[in-house]
Amino acid sequence: MSQSWANNIENPVTRWLFITGDRLEVATALSLLFAMLAALLIRFDIVYVGPGSNLSTALGSGLLSGLLTLLTVALSINQLILSRLFGSPGNLSDQLEANLDYRRTVEEIADVAVSPNEPSAFIVLLAETLKRRIQDFRREVKGVAVSLHSEDDVGEYASMVTDYADHLGTADDLDDASKVLLITLGTDYADHLDTTREIRSKYGEDLPDEADEALDDVLELLKAVATMRQFFKTLVLQQELAKLSRQLIYTGVPAVLVTYFLSQTYTAASDMPTAIDPAYMPIVATAATGVILFPLAVLVASLLRIATVSLYTVSIGTFIPPEESI
Repeated sequence: MSQSWANNIENPVTRWLFITGDRLEVATALSLLFAMLAALLIRFDIVYVGPGSNLSTALGSGLLSGLLTLLTVALSINQLILSRLFGSPGNLSDQLEANLDYRRTVEEIADVAVSPNEPSAFIVLLAETLKRRIQDFRREVKGVAVSLHSEDDVGEYASMVTDYADHLGTADDLDDASKVLLITLGTDYADHLDTTREIRSKYGEDLPDEADEALDDVLELLKAVATMRQFFKTLVLQQELAKLSRQLIYTGVPAVLVTYFLSQTYTAASDMPTAIDPAYMPIVATAATGVILFPLAVLVASLLRIATVSLYTVSIGTFIPPEESI
């Protein structure tokens, strides 16, 4: 049984880069790579930054305008987030009622008065209830499994769903909605939905009432996992976009200032072509490269996780895109 997409990546660097790593840490690593590349190019005279260099033109025109454009991206992102938050009282009330109906369904199957609000606690409740009901099904069907010639099918099916429930239960130690979402990446829920429907189709008429009821609950719980995954994805991506817009502001303003002032260090005077000693210009240019390209690194780091999560949580049903089947 395949687990989540993140767990299936053997290379920890790749897993950290695309999913698990803090986005500012990833951006910092990318920015350092940009600075190291600039240092190498300057060191081997591939890029010239001394007197007479066209760096001033590049800073004053291309990079400065590009950074200002990047800052407008932050405004666009904020507008996107706000458009999702606005709504009429009727629409908001409908959304709230649908949310409560979903929780009531889970609470009825789990036999609890109120389900938890925390993402990790809620998915643990789903996992524990799923495990209990699949064990109930296995126990109820055990007495008729031989006559149905289904002992192997039922045993394998129950073991797979139990393993999946154990996997979801690992959310107990998580305190971040994005980390909870990672546990649900992959197609396990859809595979088990199909297998549950197959078991009902093959043996439904011969199953005891208690076993049939338990199987109904297993199906509802798997559907609840699918719904929860999409809802948590919406929350996580909205938070990710909100953080991205804020980080673009924090890193973009210093980058604009560095770009502007560094472009002013070049003068037309022949006796002093740069305000900074030419001997120090390679060091200054290298450090400035890291600062100036840091907003781009922030954007790339965030989009890597946003795009990856979006790609591997596209489906909500049993029709799985090829890209999600990893």
